Amino acid sequence: MSSVFGEQGYATLPDGRRLHHVSQGQGRPVVVLESGLGASRVEWGLVMPLVAERTRVVAYDRAGFGRSDRDAHRRDLDRMVEDLGHLLDALGEERYILAGHSLGGPIIRSYAAANPGRVAGLVLVDQAVEDLDFYYWRSVRAMTMAMQSVVIGLARLGVKVVPAELRRILALFPREMRQEALAEMTSVAELRTTRAEYAALAGGLARLRDSGAALPPVPVTAISGALSPSKVERRFRPALVAAHRKLVEDRPLGRHVLAERSGHMVPQDEPGLVAEEILKLVG
Repeated sequence: MSSVFGEQGYATLPDGRRLHHVSQGQGRPVVVLESGLGASRVEWGLVMPLVAERTRVVAYDRAGFGRSDRDAHRRDLDRMVEDLGHLLDALGEERYILAGHSLGGPIIRSYAAANPGRVAGLVLVDQAVEDLDFYYWRSVRAMTMAMQSVVIGLARLGVKVVPAELRRILALFPREMRQEALAEMTSVAELRTTRAEYAALAGGLARLRDSGAALPPVPVTAISGALSPSKVERRFRPALVAAHRKLVEDRPLGRHVLAERSGHMVPQDEPGLVAEEILKLVG
């Protein structure tokens, strides 16, 4: 089966699972893209061709998403970092530039802290921040888990629920990308994996918060969405942007960038900006 998102490949992990990835372009350093919670390679569809003009860029499906094998293990942050490490080993490069959106930020930061010699730079795209109280609110977690269970139940009955924000994002993609993405994003397997990632989210962020893990002395760029399209987002957006700025402001190679036309979904709303910041590290 081909993919409109790039040349396909599979990385076989020590336990036999396979992670599906796509790549575009040629050159070094290789850029590897880590998706947000509940997302696969498809969220980078608008960014990849822009980065591929200068170097090789790889996006992959975490376990249980897209065309990757599912994982019977708890889908917590440690497990995602472990899988990322196996993928990078399989790709065979000595060092990488890593870019992560939302939950992808803590994943690549955790990997970089544990493997400083393998990372040449980081781009954190509106990343989740472990010291933000919003991620630990029990009421929000309970409501989100309940909504996810309803959507999964409907999908099992053949009813595809496509939220308004997802429809808006998909409309930004070319038709062939949109078709491939929608077929996967509404599958029962992918919805279940999204719920599994969300169920382990707070615990993983809490461990990251308490670990005190330091990033290696490499360039780190934090991109923050400037807009708050929803009432809930307006409550925590200022604190999120402040946390992004704090992470990089004291670093000699730190950089904070505001995506003026974006909320949380910067890779879709401003793919040119994301690609530009990645390519600054490539250069």
